[in-house]
Amino acid sequence: MVTSFPKATQYLSTLEVASADPLDKRAYELLHDEAAYERASQALRRRFVRGANIVNGIDRENRKTSIKRVPYGKSYRYLIEGADGSWSEPEERIWVVSMYALWQSKKQA
Repeated sequence: MVTSFPKATQYLSTLEVASADPLDKRAYELLHDEAAYERASQALRRRFVRGANIVNGIDRENRKTSIKRVPYGKSYRYLIEGADGSWSEPEERIWVVSMYALWQSKKQA
């Protein structure tokens, strides 16, 4: 289990996973499968390293959204585009990785 996301862990532990929305289900899966989280996280990181400025994802409303990575000191911040066009940073990175992983799974289906 990935333990570096306390807020997501607390939130997802209160949900009935069977009736949760697709984003919550994907986050729950990634939270409980460290190898799957690492694969999705590395895939997202590789997209940006290879030159992508914006990467696709799927948001909570099951809409295609955009993810961008911006430099922040010696690391990066990941921002999500909202339905109104504004950019915001999720509280924990697991949500960005989940949005990207959800988009990957829909793209392959």
